[in-house]
Amino acid sequence: MTDPQAVLARQIAAVVTAHPCVARLDGGPLNAIATYLPDERLVGVFLAERIEVGVVLRLVRPLPGVLSELRAEVSMLTGGVPVDITVADVE
Repeated sequence: MTDPQAVLARQIAAVVTAHPCVARLDGGPLNAIATYLPDERLVGVFLAERIEVGVVLRLVRPLPGVLSELRAEVSMLTGGVPVDITVADVE
């Protein structure tokens, strides 16, 4: 049986990293943005009452628009749970 939290965390990671402005997921300053799964530690996604995502972005578009798109995409997966995005760096 598959853990629903693990499935959701992987789906969020896939949606976020598929965005053309996302270079990669990031754990934040203390590498604390992470989800512990049965066989791995998924850095860059943290599931709780709010979803937290850490990213490194490509600086090709204005950041507010990119962040709005990412929040909307993740929120659709989570049924409207609030989404916080930490931009750890830009390239």
